Amino acid sequence: MNSTIADLAALGKVFEQHRVRLLAMVDRRMDPALRARMSSDDILQEAFELARTRWAEFSDRQKASPVSLSGQSVYCWLYRITLDALIEAWRKHSRSPRDVRRELPLPESSSLQLGCGLIEQESGPATKMQKEEQRELIRQAMARLKDSDREVLWMRHSDQLSFSEIGDVMEITENTATVRYTRALRKLQKLWHELCPDFGSTL
Repeated sequence: MNSTIADLAALGKVFEQHRVRLLAMVDRRMDPALRARMSSDDILQEAFELARTRWAEFSDRQKASPVSLSGQSVYCWLYRITLDALIEAWRKHSRSPRDVRRELPLPESSSLQLGCGLIEQESGPATKMQKEEQRELIRQAMARLKDSDREVLWMRHSDQLSFSEIGDVMEITENTATVRYTRALRKLQKLWHELCPDFGSTL
């Protein structure tokens, strides 16, 4: 078996190990308009092809610490590549003139779901109408967050990355990732209480 075939086999093995988790990440993030044209599996196929072009370089960097090939480092590497593939697909679809590498919009329903998961626990019992009003306020609070703040909250709560993994994906230290997450959560809390000061605080 030559090295090229061996490398492809190694990549295929680790990609398959993390496929379910990567697919779930794409499903949560994928814009409905893009989903009408592509499936989540299509995005993963694009991600695999992108990973194939970078695998040899990644493997060479990991030879000093082979355990990372079956640990979190390879997942974070694949997570970033899959996110890049999703961003590129969205860019082609939207034809946005903006630099979208850091600005992939979360689907509105997903952003609302994230906000509800972080906020609704502190609101207590409510009527159906009160819940609808509350969700509109949550939507407004999430919309006022910076993209970077929403992203770190999303990574932690929706994609369930550890602070170490967030650091790997964002190429920052674990401590910096923790600080950014804490600041983002506090910003959301502040926005929530500005919009809806009657509720207590458990964030």
